[in-house]
Amino acid sequence: MPSSRHLVDRLLAGIDFVDARAIVELGVGTGCVTREILRRMRPDARLISLEINPEFVALARRRFRDPRLVLRNACAGDLPRILDEAGLDEVDAVVSSLPLRIMDQALVDRVLDVSRACLRPDGRFHQYQYSLSHYAKLAHRYADVDVRFTVRNTPPAFVYACTGTDGRAPVPVRLRPSVAAVYAGALSAAHRVLRIVHGS
Repeated sequence: MPSSRHLVDRLLAGIDFVDARAIVELGVGTGCVTREILRRMRPDARLISLEINPEFVALARRRFRDPRLVLRNACAGDLPRILDEAGLDEVDAVVSSLPLRIMDQALVDRVLDVSRACLRPDGRFHQYQYSLSHYAKLAHRYADVDVRFTVRNTPPAFVYACTGTDGRAPVPVRLRPSVAAVYAGALSAAHRVLRIVHGS
């Protein structure tokens, strides 16, 4: 299902769209994040969007006629080459909708490494997931990993906002009890609905 407006807002919160000149998007999907980035970007900025699924690329090309968008049918691991072709050495932000948990983990490590390497010193890496499975990998690469949560998405999602230099050892992430309870309750309710639907 497409990401909700609430999840997209949380995913993009903290990015300085007033000053950002170059933003990378990893995983275009149906384009709901792409659309909102383009809406917020300055007129002279560029959005470099990578999508491995050719059907989503074709959909995005029909949907977006914005000259600021550089859309490539490419793997996120090829980001350095794509940026080189675009004449960019560094970018202000990387926004990722990649399903890290189901990807090959060697590729995940490469994507996280090349994303970190292309950021300006004050750049930001934003990622959403449906679990906290990759918190440690991000905390190894960034000095600050802020984890937010939204229940107003199907399913509820966590959003990582990462900044700062690499090299800090990861620390355990702790959700407020109320947030954890809401998430657990939402998952339990979804499970009950599925059991009813399937008659089990």
